[in-house]
Amino acid sequence: MQIGVKFSTAIHILLSVEFFKDEKNTSEFLAETIGTNPVIVRNIIALLKSAGLIQVARGIGGVTLSKEPKDITLYQIYTAINDKQNLFKIHQNAPAACPLGGRIDALLEPKFQNAQKALEQNLNSTSLQNLLDELKN
Repeated sequence: MQIGVKFSTAIHILLSVEFFKDEKNTSEFLAETIGTNPVIVRNIIALLKSAGLIQVARGIGGVTLSKEPKDITLYQIYTAINDKQNLFKIHQNAPAACPLGGRIDALLEPKFQNAQKALEQNLNSTSLQNLLDELKN
């Protein structure tokens, strides 16, 4: 299992928007800084815009942050890009009559919930500004 590259690409987009704020942050420019296709960048920009993290000026106006970098957490970016479903899923159709299969949900669910909560707390504790500060060091 792996969290898709859309998450790191979205972070890269937001970092680029702030890092190169004196440039016109078009999808073509951002795609060049990331090393991907502008269509991929436009799709992610649409998700970030829907989440209220960026503003997009029509034409070649470019992208800007809607909030200060200190007010954008990795968790906000994560939820903008990913379905708001549980990170972990338990397989279906285990036979209820089986001494393991009948109890697998109850066994794993609390562990998975704790792991997801830890991930969310960790992502909430890091802001875009924290990453920008690390870039400067």
